[in-house]
Amino acid sequence: MFGVVMSIVAALALGFGLFCLWRCVKTKELADLFVSIGAFVLAALALLLATQGLAALQSPLAAPLGALVPLLISLGVVKIAAAKWWKWYAVFVLVGLIAISVARTAVSVVHSIAGLVIVILPIYAVLKKKLPPHFIGVSIGGVLIGIGGVALASAVMARPILPLETVVALLPWILLLMTVFYAYGFILGVRK
Repeated sequence: MFGVVMSIVAALALGFGLFCLWRCVKTKELADLFVSIGAFVLAALALLLATQGLAALQSPLAAPLGALVPLLISLGVVKIAAAKWWKWYAVFVLVGLIAISVARTAVSVVHSIAGLVIVILPIYAVLKKKLPPHFIGVSIGGVLIGIGGVALASAVMARPILPLETVVALLPWILLLMTVFYAYGFILGVRK
């Protein structure tokens, strides 16, 4: 079942990425380009998980590729919701990727900041009426992957929050819901 659901995640992420790329070509909006690349990376990671299971996470490329998804999604969020700050945030994204490539311990810091941006900024933008309420879907997707990430990280530690079997059973469903909410938020929550 794990592989089947991860294959569905890959297909949805690919479709979502293609939609954002099409919208980027049509509107020339960089946020759509950032989000589309993040969705394509998510699709690739989901395919790896579908074919190799959790063993795919042991790859040396797993951390940098896994970091690309929240970094690019959060960069898209900043470009949409706080456009005047996006170039500064892009510097953080580049520094974060370099830090993750050099020291795997940087993953938690970079992921945490990107996750907070994904969760908090859409809520702020909707409350300030800068964006339609649908954009909150991005925050919901961020909360879902945050829960999944904490459960997965704790499963490999000495004191897991949940047993590894439970995490493995829930992870594909969390990723599926996250992908659906990201697509919902970015497709219906952005004024074009």
